[in-house]
Amino acid sequence: MRTQSLRQFANRQIKMDRQGKFQYRKHRAYVIHKMIDDLFVIRQVPPSWQALKSEHIYNLVQYWKKRHINPVTIMRYMTIIRRFLQMSDCQIDKIDNQSLDLSRPKPKKRRKKAIEPDMWQSASNPYARIIMALQIEFGLTFQEAIRIKSYLHVKQDGLWITRDIAFNSSDRCIPLRTEKQKTVLQFFNWLTNDHDNLIKQKSYEELRLLWRGALAQHRLSSTKSWRYLYAKQMYDNLLTEFGNYKTCLMIRDEMGIKSRNTLWQYLKA
Repeated sequence: MRTQSLRQFANRQIKMDRQGKFQYRKHRAYVIHKMIDDLFVIRQVPPSWQALKSEHIYNLVQYWKKRHINPVTIMRYMTIIRRFLQMSDCQIDKIDNQSLDLSRPKPKKRRKKAIEPDMWQSASNPYARIIMALQIEFGLTFQEAIRIKSYLHVKQDGLWITRDIAFNSSDRCIPLRTEKQKTVLQFFNWLTNDHDNLIKQKSYEELRLLWRGALAQHRLSSTKSWRYLYAKQMYDNLLTEFGNYKTCLMIRDEMGIKSRNTLWQYLKA
C-alpha cells in the first residue's frame, strides 16, 4: 500500500509538471517510478513522501552503485529526484552529490606511444621501410614517397620535389644534412634500380597493404602521416645555429608548409 500511495502522489505531481519536451517529461516519470520500485526492493519505502529521509536516499544510491549504474547516470537521476522533492515540499538535507559520495570519474590519461625517429629501420618489408624513411628523414607525404623517381628527383645535394608529384603542387628542395639521409637515398636507388619509382614496381593497393601491415606490427596508425618527425628532428638540429624564426622558415619551405600553425602542431605532436 505504501508504494501505491507514493506512486499515486508522484503521478499527480508529474502530471502537473509540464516543463520540458515530452521525452524529457517521460524520462522524469521513469526516474521517479524507478526510485519507488527500488526503495521497495531494498525495503526502505517511507509511509509518505514527507516522511522520506536522507538515509533512504543514501541507501538507494548505494543500491544503484552495487547494480553498477554509471555514477554520471545516478547524478542525473538525483537532479530529477531533487527537483521532484522540491516541487512536492519535501525538504531533505544532505542529498547533494558530495554527501552521497557521487562524483564524475576522472578520464584516464592516454599515454602517448613513444615514436623513435629511426623506427623505419625495424620495418621488415623493404617497401614499407623506404616509405617510412622518406617520410621521417625527408618530410615527404605517402603519395610523394611512392612517386619520386631516382633519376629525376634524387640529386647529389638532396631531393627535388617537383610540382607534378608535390602534395601542394609547388616545387621544393630538401637538402642532405645527415648520414642517415644519405643511407636512405642509397637504399631507395638500390630498391628502384636507379631509374624508377615505387608505384611502377608495385601497385598502389599493394604498397598501401604493405605499409599498413608494417605499421600494424608496431601498433601504429596507417592513416597518420609520420613526416612530423622530420620537422621535430630538423628543428632540434638547426635551432642552435639559425635560431627559432629562421629554423621554422627553413622547415616550412622544405616540407611545403604554408601555415605556421601546422608546423607548430607538428613540433608539439
